Amino acid sequence: MRFLFRWTFRLLILILVLAIGLFLTKDALTKWWIVSEFREQGMDVQIGQLEIGFPLNSSIAANKITVFNLPEYGGSAMLKIDDLYIDCDFSELMNFRRKLKPHFRQIRIRIKEFNLVETNQGSRNLISLPDAVAKTTAQLALDDSPLYFTVGNLNFSWSNLSFTSISANGSTTGSNEMTVNIDNHISQDLKTLKDLRPLFTKIAKPIGTSLATKLFGRFFD
Repeated sequence: MRFLFRWTFRLLILILVLAIGLFLTKDALTKWWIVSEFREQGMDVQIGQLEIGFPLNSSIAANKITVFNLPEYGGSAMLKIDDLYIDCDFSELMNFRRKLKPHFRQIRIRIKEFNLVETNQGSRNLISLPDAVAKTTAQLALDDSPLYFTVGNLNFSWSNLSFTSISANGSTTGSNEMTVNIDNHISQDLKTLKDLRPLFTKIAKPIGTSLATKLFGRFFD
């Protein structure tokens, strides 16, 4: 799905808002809701353990998350996350002068594997990462593009990346697997794409120019 990262981010915000409205204390209900939302988009997701904190200054902790590709991209596992923790500041989310831009005090994410899929017509299961997390325009220098959210502390890990080419009938025409090997990379006070450049550069280094271009678009032009 082209807007997976942006859509997943919005989904997490909706989870927290739902926690305020319904005072959710039963994690099973939230898990059921997440799975239902993904399936409405034609995708599937599996979640091992999910824990929702109390509202207003809420947190989400989850592990063993697997997001599956849309059928046109083979339907196989797209994203595997071993560990995810999000601590959201709802006081920032409710500040209308910030145009509802949420602030995450802390995000910890440990990606086990991401499978980038490209069809023989050139479409991919993910837009470029900069476009997924920020509003990039031709009129604005890419580094200055504001994020859709702000983050106080990001702890990022990513183990493996695979790239799969598929034909029009969905059969695999080529595949490549590589180790990204990023462990506990810390980024702080994230507001614009410039703040994410060190992380993006670290991701791009082990995967090579070709795949980096597919993941980051014109970010390194």
